[in-house]
Amino acid sequence: MAEDRVWGLRMVVPNTKIFSTMSASNAKSFPFKKLIGIGLIALALVGAVSLCMKEIPLALFGERAAGVVKRVETIRTSTDSKWEKKGFSSTKESVDRGTELTFMYIEFTTKAGKPMEVKTLATFNTEAKEGDSHPMVYLASNPERAKIYSAKQLRLPMCVGFVFVTVALLLGFRCMSSKPFFPTPA
Repeated sequence: MAEDRVWGLRMVVPNTKIFSTMSASNAKSFPFKKLIGIGLIALALVGAVSLCMKEIPLALFGERAAGVVKRVETIRTSTDSKWEKKGFSSTKESVDRGTELTFMYIEFTTKAGKPMEVKTLATFNTEAKEGDSHPMVYLASNPERAKIYSAKQLRLPMCVGFVFVTVALLLGFRCMSSKPFFPTPA
């Protein structure tokens, strides 16, 4: 008879070996774990390539310029519209739910003297007004892909990308390792 405790309760299972099903499931799930590991490593590599092509060159080799907001455009998307009761009264009012996206059109001049206009999204509820000044960072070879030089639009996405790539690689290599997740008893 095998005996085990679960949440402080004693469980008795007659004529079974507790770990026999665990070792059998590990052996059967090992190829699936390798497949998940390969997928996670591939996802991490795609993320690393994306970082190397976008944010890292801007952060390391980007030239800076001062940009001025010339136009602000707000787009409202509606996800739900319905009539709801207002408190305990019998009157109903129309309620719209949705999101607002605020785009800024920022003009700046490159060091070569070429005027550029970039459309960028105002992130993290940034108030955008015409005439505001923002530091811009751009690559001399591709000034059309300029970004606002700030923690919210350049460094935060880069840090999140590094964390994502690191976690995906660690989990991928953990799944690819030759050791099963749960050791089988001797």
